[in-house]
Amino acid sequence: MPMIKHCVLLLCAAFALTPLAFAAHHAQEEQALSPIEKAAQYPLLLRRTTLIVRDIEASLALYQAALGMEIIYDEQIARAHATEDREQRLRLIFLRASHDHVGVIGLIDYEYGYPDHPAHSKPIRHEGFTPGNPILLFNTQELAARWPTISATPGVKVVKAPGLRTYPGYDGGPDIRVMVSIFYDPDGYLIELNQILTD
Repeated sequence: MPMIKHCVLLLCAAFALTPLAFAAHHAQEEQALSPIEKAAQYPLLLRRTTLIVRDIEASLALYQAALGMEIIYDEQIARAHATEDREQRLRLIFLRASHDHVGVIGLIDYEYGYPDHPAHSKPIRHEGFTPGNPILLFNTQELAARWPTISATPGVKVVKAPGLRTYPGYDGGPDIRVMVSIFYDPDGYLIELNQILTD
């Protein structure tokens, strides 16, 4: 009888450990996948918003230095120009907020090798909340700490310093209280940097 109990206990332990072993194996398989393979597992994935910029270093001063995003890709690409008899040199940078494949910002300068190209002096339009103009919205728990650096970054135009706004909750739930700040980046892209308040 003790032998039977011993076998039953071993069997129970084996069944208990099976999900853990499966999870560990699945995690190893996930790590083995390339970024493109991981992205292909989802039917629809908004991976990146790419901004065409005039001065990529000025953009980095905001997105990397002031907002705290991390560069995960930075390459220069030389290719034949599509309509002119010359080489075109691009610089393409990806910055992540919290994830390598979701919520990434791309910065691209299509005339990186030509600092005097008219694209770099194209007028900046501050058109506000009108059709055709995107709003990039970031959430942070460090709004008060980051705001002085953001507002002092060259090229940034402040629309609204951090202040409290209340929005209706989801499906009739409690109101959502948010500290909202709004500003333009050096190329005129509109940004909200918000902090959701919890009681």
